[in-house]
Amino acid sequence: MTLAPIPDRGGPAQPLLLVKDLSKHFGKSGSVVRAVDGVSFAIRKGETLGIVGESGCGKSTTSRLIMGLIDPTAGEVIFDGEHVGPGGLSVAEFRRQVQMVFQDSYASLNPRLTISESIGFAPRVHGLSREATNARVRDLLAAVGLEPDQFAQRYPHELSGGQRQRVNIARALALRPRLIILDEPVSALDKSVEAQVLNLLVDLKAEFGLSYLFISHDLNVVQYISDRVLVMYLGRVAEIGPVDDLYAHPSHPYTRALLASRPSMDPDHRRTTPPLTGDPPNPVNVPSGCRFHPRCAQVMPKCSAAEPEMVKINADHQAACFLAETVPA
Repeated sequence: MTLAPIPDRGGPAQPLLLVKDLSKHFGKSGSVVRAVDGVSFAIRKGETLGIVGESGCGKSTTSRLIMGLIDPTAGEVIFDGEHVGPGGLSVAEFRRQVQMVFQDSYASLNPRLTISESIGFAPRVHGLSREATNARVRDLLAAVGLEPDQFAQRYPHELSGGQRQRVNIARALALRPRLIILDEPVSALDKSVEAQVLNLLVDLKAEFGLSYLFISHDLNVVQYISDRVLVMYLGRVAEIGPVDDLYAHPSHPYTRALLASRPSMDPDHRRTTPPLTGDPPNPVNVPSGCRFHPRCAQVMPKCSAAEPEMVKINADHQAACFLAETVPA
């Protein structure tokens, strides 16, 4: 068994990952937290989809639902045209093709295993010989910028945060996946190391033919690395579109508030009033209609009465807002 790359089954026109009406509700009747509530999106082959939103909006829960780390309340995940689950693509085979890099680089690694053992564990479980596994480990360490002779036999506590995250990326690549989910992969790093890891991810994407689902609260990081951006608010998709289009012409009031919250480097254009006030509503008791309406400066009577559908702004840009049709794209 050589763990050869999985062939493309549906061609470039077929989405690599399709998420349909994915939901996760925690708790019992009367006190249900709607962490993720009917989220749908697609990731195309070779693209990076960024997900942004405030803490608690459901970004990380969505990633864990996709990976099968928690069971969904409802919804479906389709990978390259094949349903993931009973009667379709097995979870084991899906996880071979989809890997995840977490925020906490230290907690993600077993402190009792050397770096070589951590990276090589999954290939060995999948039947790769010891010699082939060792060769792959060395190749992957070199690919993420770590000298194999220096780092292969070290333990996680002997590495810096940036080095540990490079190891986690190498481990994610060990099974030759097609999609990598990156959940806040650089938020715990200082800015100089953050830039190095981001550039590494860009290079690895091209070298290995990867697609990314990149989750972050940092709007500048998402703008740098993403092809398209999905904005989440209180468990729902507020807006999705190409990164340049969405950042230049945000159509949802929440997206505009998020983008306006970025610090300005120009002293003549410093913001003195917050673009968004108040905390997100209690997810146990979500507002009726549009979930953003209690904090929206442009709220209308119908916003509290009916939940807006996704409106097409242009061919690849959509927003869930009654005002979206009137916003120039």
